Amino acid sequence: MNTTISRFREGDEGAFDKLFHTFWDAGLNFVQSFLPKEDVGEDIVQEVFVKIWDKRQIFENEKHFKAYFYRALKNNTLRYITRNSPALELSSARSLEGDDFFRTIVEVEFNREVSQAIENLPKGRREIILKAMAGLTVEEIAESLNISVNTVKTQKKRAYAVLRDELKDVHLRILFIFV
Repeated sequence: MNTTISRFREGDEGAFDKLFHTFWDAGLNFVQSFLPKEDVGEDIVQEVFVKIWDKRQIFENEKHFKAYFYRALKNNTLRYITRNSPALELSSARSLEGDDFFRTIVEVEFNREVSQAIENLPKGRREIILKAMAGLTVEEIAESLNISVNTVKTQKKRAYAVLRDELKDVHLRILFIFV
């Protein structure tokens, strides 16, 4: 990811596109945890990405990028609340300043890391894991993919092994956002 940040700093639009697609859902989930209106959340996240592009040369690494990203989301969300929703202002402002702010970042980043790890799986394993997460049984997965039950079990086991390995340090990576 730090090579993406380096390329982004130099103005590489492809690197920006990768960051945008990697962090869009996480940013939207973060904002929507404080503001449930989807269109407002999208506007806020989009504004943050515009600021990030304009300030791209300040980002030294992924940690710096994430810290700026979530701080900017927080500030833009508070600004929106202050200007447009006085009734929400006090409770949302408290949430954005307190433990909820950090808890939300951890939750959003954890979900982003898990989603990214699943996305990196080979297509067949990814389909099996997504169907299993949706609550399908091994037999239902086998039938829907037209493969044997044993293949589903084997591929599911291999996928979980890869995910365990990829996600073993996820809590440390998330913690580094705050350090």
